[in-house]
Amino acid sequence: MNVKILEVSSNELTRAIIKEGEKKKLPTVNEDWIFDFNKHAKGTKVTAYILVHEDTPKIIEGCMIYSIHESFGPYMNYLEVAPNNKGDEGKYKYVAGCLIAYACGLSFELDNMDKGILTFQAFGKNQKSTKKLEILYHDRYGAIKNPWGYMEIHQDKSKELIEEYLYREK
Repeated sequence: MNVKILEVSSNELTRAIIKEGEKKKLPTVNEDWIFDFNKHAKGTKVTAYILVHEDTPKIIEGCMIYSIHESFGPYMNYLEVAPNNKGDEGKYKYVAGCLIAYACGLSFELDNMDKGILTFQAFGKNQKSTKKLEILYHDRYGAIKNPWGYMEIHQDKSKELIEEYLYREK
């Protein structure tokens, strides 16, 4: 899927692609990522998606693992932007938003009561960073905590995120 991300240095939208990642070519902790996507993508019922800049298709700018959880339905197992995209000085913005919106879009492909609801957990390096992530997911993406402590993005907010991040014109 073609999307647009913000190049921070020029403050210009630039074209990127979300596609299924090859399991043996996913980011690892050896490349300064927090999660080892190669390891986490080994399951048979998970799919890894990557976001790459159109001009540099071999460089992964963000990665997400998606599955259908037996209890929660559509589930974002892991999400991370590349180390060079983290923080205020990151190279590209909207990478996480595009991947989250893409997962929200996948959640609408189901024909059951979980249609359009994306569930996930915020994982940080420690309890403080996890809490900070939960606040970010709530404030930026409209995620709320369910009674079991998982984050959820519901149908209306999923639709908004899909419009904002996947079909962005400006």
